[in-house]
Amino acid sequence: MTKLEATQKLLAKRPGSLSGVISVPGDKSISHRAIVLSMLTHKTTSIYNFLDSTDTNKSLSAAIQLGIECEKKGELLKVRGKGLYGLKPPEQELFFGNSGTSMRLFMGVLSAQKFSSTLAGDSSLNSRPMERVAIPLRNMGACIEMEEDHAPVQIYPSEQIIGCKQKLNVPSAQVKSAILLAALYANSKTILTTDWVTRNHTELMLEFFGCPISHNNKEVIIKYGEINGMDALTIPGDFSSAAFLILATLLAKNSQIIIKDVGLNPTRTGFIKILQMMGGDITTTIDPNSSFEIQGTIKVRSSVLQGITVPNNLVSLSIDELPLVCLAAACAQGITTIRNASELRFKESDRITAMVALLSKLSIEVKELKDGLVINGGVITGGEIDSFGDHRIAMVALIASACSKSEILVHNTENINTSFPNFVETVNHLGMDIINPDH
Repeated sequence: MTKLEATQKLLAKRPGSLSGVISVPGDKSISHRAIVLSMLTHKTTSIYNFLDSTDTNKSLSAAIQLGIECEKKGELLKVRGKGLYGLKPPEQELFFGNSGTSMRLFMGVLSAQKFSSTLAGDSSLNSRPMERVAIPLRNMGACIEMEEDHAPVQIYPSEQIIGCKQKLNVPSAQVKSAILLAALYANSKTILTTDWVTRNHTELMLEFFGCPISHNNKEVIIKYGEINGMDALTIPGDFSSAAFLILATLLAKNSQIIIKDVGLNPTRTGFIKILQMMGGDITTTIDPNSSFEIQGTIKVRSSVLQGITVPNNLVSLSIDELPLVCLAAACAQGITTIRNASELRFKESDRITAMVALLSKLSIEVKELKDGLVINGGVITGGEIDSFGDHRIAMVALIASACSKSEILVHNTENINTSFPNFVETVNHLGMDIINPDH
């Protein structure tokens, strides 16, 4: 199946059982970082299992505009790096579409350049907070301007990026990564402390590329200077994409699937722990030949789920999967409470409000909180849903058909191309029944 068409709607009918052995596309977060770090080395890096999606191609386009030669053949991407100081000034503003990861990572790199740049996005991205990135970069000497916390972002040459010690003030791996990328250009080491465990893909790839960095859940210490790079790296399957298949299998009757070659980084797999607490039959096996990122196999069987209070320490480890946790809660017995999840309000949509609307449409009792939701499990009735322009909300709505009483029609599903372009093909291969009603 080709990528989804603009303003497309999809109709999902309740399937029978799901079964099969499958893999998912390359990890979106790691694909972004592979482009950015590869362009800052002096090597030509072959990136295998690169995710060819709308979002990652925004990072690729920005790299090309900065003078980087890139060659893409399917899931293989070759990036010819030019070192920390080899980027050229862009001839026009850098447009990042809906990709917040792209914009925030490039803010870190561009804040250290000797040329000016303008970073902009679509209406959704231009409404998301960017001062959370700019403030710690300004603390390091960056010259960044914007109006009212939003893109477009203007970045001007700075005299010097300063190595310093600061604290990560929001539980955001994107903000952390921007700081670490700028730190490569600093005049001394950078120390970043945090009270939250967030994704550590940037730290692991910097380490893999030979950067002098030490890191744990509380502190990252990085020394400035060129990074050696690698001739090749392979990106594991995207756990966030696998999460949709995991929950669909738990919810469908008499189902069992195996997902191979998927990333199992502990900073990403809080979703599995949450579902296991709810009674989900999920087992993982780590591949002993894992490279810089842990990967392996996930086995899932149909399960009866119970409502829980989601532990605070698992919220930041499952931030992109929390809409799926909401769906699991809707299908569980009893009440589920999710708190300390206000970061959901700053994603491609306000995902707290979006999930309240979605679940209410599907006849589930749900209460919206400032920082989360309280969900009373019930019976998914089916209905007509809008995606709020958010790829994850669209896919959650479609997955809900695994246990719905009637079909679910989802509008504005083209955004699925952002992260999982072959989503429909993949889930239908396992036994889901999702079609374009207009074809």
